[in-house]
Amino acid sequence: MPADSWPTWETRARITLAVHQAQSEQALRTLAALGLPAVLIEKARCVRLRLHNRLWRLLGLDMELSDSPMEMFRWSVAAAEAMPLLHHLARALDLRTPGNGTLYAQEVRECAALRPPALPALPGLAPPTGHLPTDLTLITGIQSVSGAEDTLPRLALLLGAGVPIVSRGQGAGVRDRLGLIRITIPPEKELVQLIVPTHDADGLQALLIEEGRLDRPGGGILYQTPVRAGLMDSLLRLGRQEHAASLEQIIAAIDDLKQGTTWRKRVFDGRPLPGRRPTAAGTHREICFVCPDGDGDAFVQAAMEAGAPGATLSRVQLVDLTGQAESRNMARERGIICVPAQREASLLEALSRVLAANADSHGLLQVIEASFLFSHQAS
Repeated sequence: MPADSWPTWETRARITLAVHQAQSEQALRTLAALGLPAVLIEKARCVRLRLHNRLWRLLGLDMELSDSPMEMFRWSVAAAEAMPLLHHLARALDLRTPGNGTLYAQEVRECAALRPPALPALPGLAPPTGHLPTDLTLITGIQSVSGAEDTLPRLALLLGAGVPIVSRGQGAGVRDRLGLIRITIPPEKELVQLIVPTHDADGLQALLIEEGRLDRPGGGILYQTPVRAGLMDSLLRLGRQEHAASLEQIIAAIDDLKQGTTWRKRVFDGRPLPGRRPTAAGTHREICFVCPDGDGDAFVQAAMEAGAPGATLSRVQLVDLTGQAESRNMARERGIICVPAQREASLLEALSRVLAANADSHGLLQVIEASFLFSHQAS
């Protein structure tokens, strides 16, 4: 790649599709039929509440968390291709039915070593049907795995915020700066992703911070990123259905009739947050990089030298959908870095140099605005 053409940044749409593991092959066939050359797959789990009757039904209902294995598919397309693609996938995979999965698109700025072609099958797709909500926000939580697993997912379900999708990662860089306190913070991380209506995002995040005790040292971070459009899974609870339609099905139907989720806006009590207040909208950036397995350390080192506080690395697979690759599954690392907006330029410059040095590695960089970041910093 000529030096004078690097880096080239474009506005793209990052698509995320999360379905049950049993639906993975169907999802891959659907994406391959559209002409998508490759897709990143990350293993995750979906957390719901399971309800069952206590002894002789005299003591009411008992609730426990129920996990389902999921796979998260990620890829990027031209911004103009996002909406017809979302409508097609929602129809092809029946994602409007509660419990069948989550699908959303986010606009990102992207710098990729290899530019994927436009999807050839899109012009022949059927016209869009139904409504796709556009008033959505993604709340991302990153916590150390230290015996408090499922705290955020449980709270999200009890609050009726949505179905959390949980994956695992590894902290890199930040622990080395913490001195002796680092022995109390395991490197293993739990990443919780939750799609919520935008008008409820701030109130729900405040409750998650307070009830999840993120104000403690090592409690983790929580932040928001905008969602262009999508469908969020509304099947919060599993158990015997006693009526012709579940509450989740009724909510989904009203969302479609109302053309959005604004009708279910909540009223929060406005109580102050403990500890540090979350930062205001637009003050941070979420930077994501994807590289071959084993190359993540080079990106993390460059980011740390440019002023990043640390990164969270996850193992993913790059799955070739053309049948032309020597190996269908290629191991990759996906890193997430959240930094103040004023450090964006220097950080992207450092990471771009690492990406340019490995231009044949199918790597990429993505950046998106992050809002209302909350983290605990030891004094």
